[in-house]
Amino acid sequence: MKVCVIGSGVCGIAAVRELQRHLPAGSLHWLSEDREAGGLWNASSRRSRVYDALYLNTSRELSAFTGSPIRAEAPVQYLHHSRYAAYLEEVAAECEGAERHWECRVTSVERRPDSVWRVRWVKPDGSDAEAEFDAVVDATGHNGQPRGPQVPVAADPVYAYAHSSEYRNPEPYRGKHILVVGNGASAVDIACDLVAAAAGVGISIRTPKWHLPKVILGKPVDHASDGMLQRVPLVGGLAAKAAESVVRRLTGSYADYGLPSPGTPLATSTPVLSDHFLPHLSHGRLRVYAQVESLEQEAVRFADGTSEKFDAVIAATGFSESSPHLPAEARQVLLEDRLGLALEAPGYPGLFLMNRFRCGEAAVRCAEPQAAAVARALSRPRAGTDTPPGAVAPSGASSRVTARILEKVYEAYR
Repeated sequence: MKVCVIGSGVCGIAAVRELQRHLPAGSLHWLSEDREAGGLWNASSRRSRVYDALYLNTSRELSAFTGSPIRAEAPVQYLHHSRYAAYLEEVAAECEGAERHWECRVTSVERRPDSVWRVRWVKPDGSDAEAEFDAVVDATGHNGQPRGPQVPVAADPVYAYAHSSEYRNPEPYRGKHILVVGNGASAVDIACDLVAAAAGVGISIRTPKWHLPKVILGKPVDHASDGMLQRVPLVGGLAAKAAESVVRRLTGSYADYGLPSPGTPLATSTPVLSDHFLPHLSHGRLRVYAQVESLEQEAVRFADGTSEKFDAVIAATGFSESSPHLPAEARQVLLEDRLGLALEAPGYPGLFLMNRFRCGEAAVRCAEPQAAAVARALSRPRAGTDTPPGAVAPSGASSRVTARILEKVYEAYR
């Protein structure tokens, strides 16, 4: 069997590792538009989203591939992005059985009438190339196109306006009054990074979230299978409430920080982890604003009726699906959130789409079950209308999905 894997980030590496193990006699081709592995974590990637102060929000133990531990001194639990990118490059280098076509931009993936997949790409010298495959695993992910806040935005505001994907360090914002729009991990990280340089930093919150320190009671919050955030979703309601009560006692009331209370239980949420956010709020270094209602010509208007002028606005409001190389119908499935936990695109046998939903924990922990499901599907006899792994699972692309959920769903299709 001849298989093509597209993408050299965490999911691409996971796919190649599993396919080499399950299809040792197969022909595996690995395409990537980057020259180094790591995807979003590598500053050299065309899709890089890293900034100078970025550290992982997941501990090194759970951020490592099975059988390939991350080497670091004992006290170090959270890695700088550059160290993690180097680790991903090391793991990718161990995948020696795949034929690499790197620094090659895939332009189209199409299914021929004889069920063979044709992949076309542009080589580093600018020339075109193509090849045919029995199956294609697209692991380019869902963080493609930067997405701004879904509010009216003035065509030419007097203040600087940028997406968080453009942010690298606080120097361009030194001495300025800045608003960060968003309440996720990147928004909190960037707001905290700006504090030392900017004259004032605000953060606009639309959806209240749980905010936790990275270490609780001396342990990373995601550490080992008995860690708090790992266990809570799987235990009874009483234990979940007890764990939530402990968190509230450790952090105090969010109202004391000027934060709105989260509307969902901790057990069903993906908390934002930061050792700096709550202390900065308590010291007055950060100010909380209501949800943005509109980005006007000279000021930002908020949902509580107030407005304020800023020197710059940074939108940390996520990304939209962008896979122009995929067949139009497959792209529509992704845009309409109809893939659920399935990996094989409906109506396209042999086209597997990895990393198309939000992982509720370390990326590797969600990538490996997906890769194993793809490898199992390709290593067994296949009919033209095979049911894809996880097809019966409800649509989950916009909800919290954990490795444990994936393992249970995919194991059902072994």
